[in-house]
Amino acid sequence: MNKLYLLIFSILLICLLAIGSIFLIPINIILSSLSKNSDLEIEYSYVEGNIFAGKILDLYYKDIYVGDFNYENEFSLSDMQTKFVSVDERNIEGTVIKKLTDISDNGTLAIRDFSMSNVVSTDFIKYVDVNLDIEEMEIIDSQCTRIIGILEISSQEIDEKLIGKLGCYENNMISAKLFDKKNKELGNIAFSNSQARVNISTKTIADKRVQLLTDYISFTIDY
Repeated sequence: MNKLYLLIFSILLICLLAIGSIFLIPINIILSSLSKNSDLEIEYSYVEGNIFAGKILDLYYKDIYVGDFNYENEFSLSDMQTKFVSVDERNIEGTVIKKLTDISDNGTLAIRDFSMSNVVSTDFIKYVDVNLDIEEMEIIDSQCTRIIGILEISSQEIDEKLIGKLGCYENNMISAKLFDKKNKELGNIAFSNSQARVNISTKTIADKRVQLLTDYISFTIDY
């Protein structure tokens, strides 16, 4: 999950950095000044907007590519909510919620209504749709402590959609067992170290010749 955390932390960090500044000052002026006078490891090719809303393109954090995003901020007496939506081909969006009581602690936050989708192909299965939906996720000290969400995998070459409930586990891993509509376990997925590792039983594939070659089809997804 490292890259997912970097995505969330870097977008939130940029918004937090602007809070103490005059709201209507363009965010590019704020970030340019901060990058020259601090050790922040944030890079980008283009940024526009202010603390309320804007756009960031080619965002990097610690030399890791995060993506291109639009962002919007909402403030209340108790928290700040940052909604981000990808403007590239990766179909990512969500909301980061930061309590004002721990505004300086970047490792503690909540995520709501996060979604990410991808299409991958393997030697045995073409055009596999992988859809991740997180209703709510809690991160404390940069560790996933609670998550409510599901993952769905489907393809024209798979007999039916596979669904799994996400859970937080040791070593900051998020994973799920995948079941069919009859509640039969037919695979699993694990998010770790900027990749998702997927295993799907060949029993889901109509071509029985594939079952003679292997019991599971495995592939990774970079995110």
